[in-house]
Amino acid sequence: MKKILLATTALVATAGMAAAEVKLSGLGRFGVLYIENAVPETRLESRFRLTIDGSTEADGGIKFGARLRIQSDDAGTDSSVGLVNSPRFTVSSGGLTLGVGNILGAIDTNGEVYAGGQFGLSGLNWANVVSNFGSDTYSSAGRGRNGVEVIYSVGDFTAHLSNSTKGLDRTEIVLAYKLQGFTIAAGYNDSSRANDVEWTLGGSGSFGNVGVAAAVAEDQEGQLSAALAASYKIGAATKVGAFVALDDNFKGRAGRDEVAYGLEVEHSLGGGATLVGGFSTDHGINRADLGVTFNF
Repeated sequence: MKKILLATTALVATAGMAAAEVKLSGLGRFGVLYIENAVPETRLESRFRLTIDGSTEADGGIKFGARLRIQSDDAGTDSSVGLVNSPRFTVSSGGLTLGVGNILGAIDTNGEVYAGGQFGLSGLNWANVVSNFGSDTYSSAGRGRNGVEVIYSVGDFTAHLSNSTKGLDRTEIVLAYKLQGFTIAAGYNDSSRANDVEWTLGGSGSFGNVGVAAAVAEDQEGQLSAALAASYKIGAATKVGAFVALDDNFKGRAGRDEVAYGLEVEHSLGGGATLVGGFSTDHGINRADLGVTFNF
């Protein structure tokens, strides 16, 4: 994501003194969203997100950082407009990072649980995410989990441990490894909530113009979910993708289906802007969207 540098090199009088900087980055998206049986079924979909990153390097090379986000959505309620989330603070040295506050969460960040990533303009309810978001997740427009996490990366190996106790106890650990363009990750979550994810296993990679991803998870009650996704680049600007998912949590629920699937098309417009359209059957509910997303 392209960074806009607002302030840099606060103190540079001597080589041993620290340098501080603040960076802004963000995204925008707008278009239309259809959700079967919603009221209304078709509406405008939009989001603006501004991320503020501040950092400084102390004597001895230890780096301190903080992140804050401002986000507004289209959703017709005052609570969706101009929300500022709780901050995340970091201390890092070498390959070791300590994070506190609005933590990322081990499984959601490094667990390879997003089979195929975001589908469509809006994510189409994220039916391809096998964790069902039953783990700690960085909140872009809220307080988050207010926890602590440790991330260690060396070469192609990453270990991520996170813990939070706000309302419930969660301790997550993920081990991930990259090999020849592929990433495989295994995660475990010790949680006090019954429908939280318990373990995850996922991987993703590419063969030339073809991308593939697969993930499987089980929650604390023994319900399994799995997803398989693939994408193909058509020339330099266009990509098509698809996913299919199976989730035991929808078994026996009236009007719902254990199976979900989705399709999407992305076309780069240049300059960080992309035309995106998607369709999914979200366990029995049809969804579709079309619009433009851009980074800045």
